[in-house]
Amino acid sequence: MNAKLRMLPAALTLIGLCALACTSAVTAHDSDDRGDSSDLSGTWQFQITLRNCQSGAPIGAPFQSLLTFADGGTMTETTANSMFYPAERGPGHGVWSRGKHKGEYTAASMAFITMNGALVKSQKISQTITMGPGQDKLAVPKATVEFFDPVGNLLQTACAVAVAERFEP
Repeated sequence: MNAKLRMLPAALTLIGLCALACTSAVTAHDSDDRGDSSDLSGTWQFQITLRNCQSGAPIGAPFQSLLTFADGGTMTETTANSMFYPAERGPGHGVWSRGKHKGEYTAASMAFITMNGALVKSQKISQTITMGPGQDKLAVPKATVEFFDPVGNLLQTACAVAVAERFEP
């Protein structure tokens, strides 16, 4: 029998073992990613309080928003803040990522504010998020809310804090 043919079963076994090892490593990495991101992934019902950035005094009554964090780092949100009336605020779209420590995240989103169908402002929200207590509650100890005119000039800045619970049907 040819020497190359005698080595074929051993070579195939080695290739199979390498493929199995690579598949196991990829699966372990994927499950680690899902485990970390599933802390925040899902829909959350927020109660938000706007605050004066210098004094910390509340601005208006607290209001509710829904934020959905998707695996992969995208997010959508909608708000029930009556301070936008008579203008209309569309849904926010944005991104989120893990922070340096387990249970910490950052997120940023942008929404359009229209009146009679014309863009009058945009709103950018940048926030830090801390999970807990448990997997179904979180807090936003700091959020920055910026409003821009249609060409991108900063009009106003506010701060906010929030608490949220995971939405469970």
